[in-house]
Amino acid sequence: MNAQKKITGQVNDDTGFPLPGVTILVNTSSKGVISDFDGKFALQANENDVLSFSFMGFKTQKKTVGTATTINVNMVTDAKILDNVIVNVGYGTQKKKEVTGAVSQVKSDVIDKSPVSDIGEAIQGRVAGVNIQAASGRPGEAANVQIRGVGSLLGKLEPLYVVDGVPYESNPNIAPDQVETMDILKDGASAAIYGVRASNGVILITTKRGKEGKIAVDLSTYTGIQNIYSGTPLMNRQQQLFADFSIEPVLNAGNFPGYFLTSPELFDNDTNYVKDVQKNNAVIRNYNLGISGGTKDLSLNFNTSYFNQDGVLLNSGFNRLSSRVNAQFTKGKFKAFATVGLTTENRKQEPWGFYEYSIGQSPWNLPLGALNVSEDNVVTIPVDNTIYFGYLAKELKNTNENKTESSNIAMNLQYEFVKGLTYKISLSKNNYNFNSTFFRPTFSIYGRDGALNATASTLRAQLNENYTNSERQVIENMLNYETKFGKHKFTATAVSSYDKYTSKQFSIGAIGFPTNDTKLIGQGEEVSKPTSYVNSYTLSGLLGRVLYNYDERYLFSASIRRDGSSKFSENNRYATFPSVSLGWNISEESFFKNSAIRNSVNSLKFRASYAELGNQDVRPYAAVSQIETGVNYLFGSDEALAPGLIQRRYSNPDLKWETSISKNIGLDLGMFNNKLTFTADYYNSEKQDMLLPQATPPSGGTNQPNAETEYGAIYVNAGSMTNKGIELALGFQDEFKNGLHYNISTTFTKNVNTVVDLNGINRGYANGKPSVTLGNVDPTTYFALDHPAGSFFLLQNQGVIKTDVELLEYQKINPAARKGDMRYVDIDGNNKIDENDRVFAGSGQAKFESGVNLDLSYKNFDFTIQSYLSYGAKIFNGARYFAYTQGRHLDQFSQWSPQNPDSDIPSFRKSATDESIRARSDYWLEDGTYLRIRNITVGYSLPKILLDQYGIANVRFYLTGFNPFTFTKYTGYDPEVGGNGITSRGVDSGNYPVSRRFVLGAQVKF
Repeated sequence: MNAQKKITGQVNDDTGFPLPGVTILVNTSSKGVISDFDGKFALQANENDVLSFSFMGFKTQKKTVGTATTINVNMVTDAKILDNVIVNVGYGTQKKKEVTGAVSQVKSDVIDKSPVSDIGEAIQGRVAGVNIQAASGRPGEAANVQIRGVGSLLGKLEPLYVVDGVPYESNPNIAPDQVETMDILKDGASAAIYGVRASNGVILITTKRGKEGKIAVDLSTYTGIQNIYSGTPLMNRQQQLFADFSIEPVLNAGNFPGYFLTSPELFDNDTNYVKDVQKNNAVIRNYNLGISGGTKDLSLNFNTSYFNQDGVLLNSGFNRLSSRVNAQFTKGKFKAFATVGLTTENRKQEPWGFYEYSIGQSPWNLPLGALNVSEDNVVTIPVDNTIYFGYLAKELKNTNENKTESSNIAMNLQYEFVKGLTYKISLSKNNYNFNSTFFRPTFSIYGRDGALNATASTLRAQLNENYTNSERQVIENMLNYETKFGKHKFTATAVSSYDKYTSKQFSIGAIGFPTNDTKLIGQGEEVSKPTSYVNSYTLSGLLGRVLYNYDERYLFSASIRRDGSSKFSENNRYATFPSVSLGWNISEESFFKNSAIRNSVNSLKFRASYAELGNQDVRPYAAVSQIETGVNYLFGSDEALAPGLIQRRYSNPDLKWETSISKNIGLDLGMFNNKLTFTADYYNSEKQDMLLPQATPPSGGTNQPNAETEYGAIYVNAGSMTNKGIELALGFQDEFKNGLHYNISTTFTKNVNTVVDLNGINRGYANGKPSVTLGNVDPTTYFALDHPAGSFFLLQNQGVIKTDVELLEYQKINPAARKGDMRYVDIDGNNKIDENDRVFAGSGQAKFESGVNLDLSYKNFDFTIQSYLSYGAKIFNGARYFAYTQGRHLDQFSQWSPQNPDSDIPSFRKSATDESIRARSDYWLEDGTYLRIRNITVGYSLPKILLDQYGIANVRFYLTGFNPFTFTKYTGYDPEVGGNGITSRGVDSGNYPVSRRFVLGAQVKF
């Protein structure tokens, strides 16, 4: 008998990365070990022993020991076992092979590759049917995430987020470093189990868990810079002087301004204020520490992450410190899980209207950095418009800071009473505390004449503080029974849930402070009346779900959910929502297994589903009457002012649920040992009894000055809307003989959104104003029948009036027209241009989207490129429009004039409301199609032979370019204009620009 010897080795997957948890048995006996977190193992064996290496998802391999003392193994993916990949379907898991709904999964290896603060940004273009657009480029801003189109015309558009089984009121803003998987429930049948909160889809987030084995430590960090790579072209000093004092006086009889005679040094300035307010090469940093480990019964995971992003605009930035602890305990039939997450976020907000005020400045004015501002904020500004220029200068002295502290505490306990029957109770509590501080210090501005300009100045400092405290408590009881007999598998789940949400808001302000350093409400000379608001509602639900499959061939899932919401009156508080889905694994049929096609096609599954879901996202207390304070009245002979209460708005006690009817058919295909995978889905979702605000007439008494939209609407159930679309996902992965492994994946999404009914309104709900600083700006977007929600309805321009013939013809429509003015089409032929002449001009929603991703690995090198294509959306270039209203756009250097009679650029009349440059024109509308290289990453891992002696498992360095290239015809800042996701989507109103980032990072595993 041979003497035993120590055998050590390394187990990697088929991409070359360490594979923990692999079972290594000696001669297939019970004697063996499990590879550790780094894929390493050690055991005692004889020379004639055979080691068996097995792990789910990979083919079992056997190695004879022989004379070797080191045995390294690269596990090979098993195409058949891939069918057993587990996905989270809510209130349980299923094998991918058994899933009947439209469910997609994204793992941490994809999420970790993007240097972003928001998980949504990290998966743009990675999942078919999930549209992700940056709301703006502001640091820390969450992206707009829409699953299968516009979810509703009112309220939230985002999906429900569930983190470790805990539902959130909105995007949890969880650090991407803490996410293990994201399972996205896209069709109604999959999402229906979460009831009324799930009408816009569900994103299930599972955070990283501890694994059995020795303690493992992960360290990662990256540091980089950000830059703005586009903008609105403006005239320089020479061009502006020519346009203002050579062309413009001819058109407007202007005079050469006298301040150039008294301040000729202004001719020496050529200031670009847009660049003055930008901060190129702004730094972005991230640090992450993860510690995990455990025994057979207990495992722990701790993760802490610090993210810091300076803004590419002055006075803006974001940082977040997020920590999370997860613990799992198993003892016999008892299981317990607990998680505690704590997050602190700090935001600095750039001044309001920053870009627009910088665009409007004349280039011969002093640069912002050249202003001689004293310590007590006194400055002399020798410019033509002290008020306009002074606003930009003094706003930089403001303090606008927000702080958010949130906590998530959750636990669940599970016990198996008898085989297959388990009871689980889940308790969770989310707290969200937000406070904002806005301080405007005193700022004294003196003009060229040496006199104080009180209008331009801030003579008394102002302080405003706002506080929001919200709390969500959820308790769920779940009973689950699972059994197998013969070829039958049956699972039944019953859930009872109770959800209470409370939010309290409080605001207070003060005016006049001893100094600009005393930023305390109590130090103010005058304190404004505080305001407060409380919003509270409860949800309760009962769920029953049945899952059945026969021989993994015929699959069936059905659920019924009854929900109640305190937002509705007692008569309409409860509603029932059913769902059903079917699946057929055609590849498991005997006729398929015995066919020649089986050699190339490994799996083929057909899916179909139907579901009804509710939506209760309406303004609080819309169904009940409210008595509100703040309306005082004069009483008595002495007319003393007495506090009063009044019903300011109408309620609708008949208000009820908005209902979504969702239908889906899908196909899943795997070929060539599942190296090639393909998924296709077609869906049709109809929104019925939509929750809409219906305007009341002025005679109703609810319209109030400056608050017409606040009190003058009553919420009703009216109208309908549809989303129809197709989703395609294709992936292929393989490895060349030289060891180069590649993975190519692509997605395609086409969604058609249509407003079908608006309760008798053909076109209404105007919105999408393209400027934040101009008054009386025309709206650009509407809800309209037979068109996408938030569509552009604009006047059609016919170009500039260049000839006397064109002028005489157009003066029939506009007698005040002059040559150089813009012409518009009189659609209804009534010889005037009005709102009835607006026509559909496109939508901010793309006609289709696609993502193409390539991942390569060769020896110690890895390479990733991720691209995203958005095709067919329209963008209203609000920054271009605003520059025209100020006479600053570079185009206007070539504007029409008697000296330039062939120009297509309308003449500037020194009026922001001139008919030629009003926002209701399609002159500002541009093609928003763009192809963006979203991510390019090159990485290198140090050879293990260099690391083993130091006890280090892996060291990787990488360089990433994020948004390095964008190909588009759009002439504005950035074509990714998400806005609020519906009415301002595609409206570029000087939004905070999306930046290009280049980061250098390192990852170390111990």
